[in-house]
Amino acid sequence: MMWFWALVSLAVGVAIAVALSTLLGRSERASSGTYNPQALSVIGSALLSSFILVTAFLIAGTWSTYNTDRQHTYDEARAATTAYWLAGKLPPTDRDRVRGELTTYVHQVISKDWPAMGDHQTSDQAYATLDGLRADVAAIHSADATAEKKRSDLAASLDDIYSKRLIRAADVNYDMPKLLYVALIIAALLLIAYPPLVGLTANGRNVVLLSGLGAMVGLGIFIVVALSHPYSEPLTIQPSAFRHALERFGQIDG
Repeated sequence: MMWFWALVSLAVGVAIAVALSTLLGRSERASSGTYNPQALSVIGSALLSSFILVTAFLIAGTWSTYNTDRQHTYDEARAATTAYWLAGKLPPTDRDRVRGELTTYVHQVISKDWPAMGDHQTSDQAYATLDGLRADVAAIHSADATAEKKRSDLAASLDDIYSKRLIRAADVNYDMPKLLYVALIIAALLLIAYPPLVGLTANGRNVVLLSGLGAMVGLGIFIVVALSHPYSEPLTIQPSAFRHALERFGQIDG
């Protein structure tokens, strides 16, 4: 339905433009084919403003999303570090088992999750490890109320990791509305095509200048597309937060 109304809007806009140009473009200047500098300036400015508006909106939106996604990785890694520290309050056998499984999970996030996220997926193996860890902590028998409080604190911390993992999984599949990309491409094509359409001669100097414009337009589109997929090349969010968590595990053990 969204695409239908988008196409209807485009058709209405084109129809109005054609009708107005047909009805109002009957002056002697229009009939003779000469150009009105003021009119061309207005149209050129409108095209440039349209491209800048769409591009700026997309870059701002995708950059904000990119930073938010990166922050979510640090939130999850921080929750894993908290759980690792809380596991130290358990009896030695349970402590070592929980810390070992947490370390395995973080390693799997780095080695399994990250490559899969480039394809808009997450690792089932990492999910299974975290689910098994939560089940193991739930099955720990507490000797007294104090021990139960320590176990429940750890269980709550693991639930926090799980929640933040779900947020990261949702981030992987988020994308800007496709309609915005269509608007960006249309604005870019009109902006580049406008100078030749209104009579820009194809001499060497003009071709170089128009090529520079095309390069900047292409770079803007590239930035938008790259920021729209934060877990894919070339602007991939790195698992730095989880590598830092592994370093903190070693510091806590020490």
